[in-house]
Amino acid sequence: MQDIEWGKIKWQSRRGMRELDLMLLPFVEHDLPNMDEAAVDAYIDLLKATDLELFRWLHGSAEPDSKSRKDMIATIIKCHEGRKGREGV
Repeated sequence: MQDIEWGKIKWQSRRGMRELDLMLLPFVEHDLPNMDEAAVDAYIDLLKATDLELFRWLHGSAEPDSKSRKDMIATIIKCHEGRKGREGV
């Protein structure tokens, strides 16, 4: 993927809600670049959701509206928890 496209994805991942930024920005910086095109496409689709939807999905108070979004949310959570474990947080 071209740098300009990654730049757009990174920019769209900045939601302005601290709880979301703490999960999405490290994911897009460290994990997403190592994933296949289908995962990148699923993440781009996920970014179309509202901040409130993303917050609820990532914190488990609501379920995503499609299987691909549900899978991507699970991946983001898994990566986030893995990072917390490595950092000793």
